[in-house]
Amino acid sequence: MKATYVAALAAVLLTAALYPTSPALAAASTSGNLLVGADGEAAACTSDWNAVTTVPGWTVLQGNPSVVCYTAASFATPSTPARGKAFIADGPYGDSALSQRVDVSAASAVIDAGTASYTLSGWLGGYGGYSAHTVLSATFLDANGNPLGSSATVPTVTAADRGYSNAFLARAISNPVPAGTRSISVLLRFADTSASYNIGYADNLSLTLSTPVPVPTLTAPAANVPAFDHVFVVMMENTSYGQVIGDTTDAPFINSLANRGTLLLNSSGTYHPSDENYLAIAGGDNFVQGAIYYPNIHVTSPHLGDRLEAIGKTWKAYEQGMGTPCNTNKNYDSYYAPDDAPFINFTNISTNPTRCQAHLVDLSQLNNDLQSIASTPNFAWLAADDYYDGEASGNGSSASLKVQDGWLKQTLQPIFNSPAWTGQHSLLILTWDESADKSNSSGNHIATILVDSQGAVRAGYGSAASYNHFSVGRTIEQALGLSALTANDTYATPLNDAFAAATPPASTPTLSTSTATVPQGGNIMLDYATTDTQLSATNWVGIYSAGNTPGSQSSIVWQYVPTANGNVSFNTSNLAPGSYTAWYLYQDGYSVLSGPVSFNVSP
Repeated sequence: MKATYVAALAAVLLTAALYPTSPALAAASTSGNLLVGADGEAAACTSDWNAVTTVPGWTVLQGNPSVVCYTAASFATPSTPARGKAFIADGPYGDSALSQRVDVSAASAVIDAGTASYTLSGWLGGYGGYSAHTVLSATFLDANGNPLGSSATVPTVTAADRGYSNAFLARAISNPVPAGTRSISVLLRFADTSASYNIGYADNLSLTLSTPVPVPTLTAPAANVPAFDHVFVVMMENTSYGQVIGDTTDAPFINSLANRGTLLLNSSGTYHPSDENYLAIAGGDNFVQGAIYYPNIHVTSPHLGDRLEAIGKTWKAYEQGMGTPCNTNKNYDSYYAPDDAPFINFTNISTNPTRCQAHLVDLSQLNNDLQSIASTPNFAWLAADDYYDGEASGNGSSASLKVQDGWLKQTLQPIFNSPAWTGQHSLLILTWDESADKSNSSGNHIATILVDSQGAVRAGYGSAASYNHFSVGRTIEQALGLSALTANDTYATPLNDAFAAATPPASTPTLSTSTATVPQGGNIMLDYATTDTQLSATNWVGIYSAGNTPGSQSSIVWQYVPTANGNVSFNTSNLAPGSYTAWYLYQDGYSVLSGPVSFNVSP
């Protein structure tokens, strides 16, 4: 790690010099850096301002932060510690926030005696004259996870501080650790970034204590994805989450799948435009930059097919309109496109006709292969042509949704009737490549739905966890016992929420939270559930100032919750410290299903 003992000492000295009102430690910390992934060096950094990468070691709370290579532009940085190759940035879709929780219970005796201190430090920066800024803060939690007092925030770096240049400045704060602290939640937030993208930065972040504490190591996120015999992936195109989810008139089959399995309420693509999103799942990286398509993509890295063959498992990509296996001739009288399945972009497929013909076939072969378990591949990628996948038919319009919905019903029903589905453990992942809205403000918000054959996927569940296509790829790897391809899928969080314990049906609608107080910039997570008779695609959860009620005042912020149960998350960056209530409401109106649920936003 770049933030070493020397860096910690430098941070302490810097604090004493710059912030004399904050008591600095008398000696260097003896814990070592307790943050993992604090410098971005383990990531697959990108020099593409439009790309999303995985940020190793951190949980994404808001937006799509990325790890950017210093080669992306010229930056002024402090002289020590070494800046390395990469830094953490807000990403291409506006404000973002990340967190990690550090266990300090091993130092409880010293902490409770009032003799332990901490130093929180880092390089904070931004781009040119943009007012985007980075907020680094720590919240001290007791054994039950409750905050102890206010959060501690490192002084930020303004554009004026940077001289309106591309620069990082070192910042730090040191103070006693509150008695009773058992863990420390560190929040990294990029604010006021809507003017552009990738304009708020952080590097060399460090949290140290003045007493020995075991230093955590960077590891891949834990997975609770069960083993599957077969995984089917379908990627449709150019449809935003808000266009398809809840539209039971134009897309009844898609919405029925959301109620049959788990709907990801907060999933996103990793790129605009299209093909990079396909590559993210199949290869663990965006690989190319900009509007590049087959035959101009030549990826030499391994892909899911390589991993499957290495352990003796089978795979095929079924493409509508392909005709003969491995046909790469675009017929301009049809909507067939060779890259509607990503594997043709990998050179060990495109330059090997025998292998290509064995694995890339016309969609019409699917029904034949589904006739037996033996002929059904362990992994199948299903691709509609450019009309039926939603693109040429209207990019998520009403007409496009009807086309997509009909194609999916016709294509997926034979899978649900097959021996591989009824007799073995099979998983379907339905997703979209990107949102119809190509603006940065859209967040590239897409729908992703998981359904399985044996009840391992939560039924009628909505998950507010932040996921993207790298998480989808990691889930496929976990489901089929494959090793990761890149740092992006290695450190991406699998779609764990979909596979948690089943939630019993609700006897009455409920709304609750396990966190009564959340620091400003953190997320308030609310669990909801309703009965079958009160289930609606337009049920919603709204946040109100304490004392205000639905219908008499407008909600401050709200979200639809179209599933029978799940969790919904609200970022509190734009909520002033104070008291709030959450309400669960019925069918776009103000009839209360459950609530109020009270919570506080602390400074």
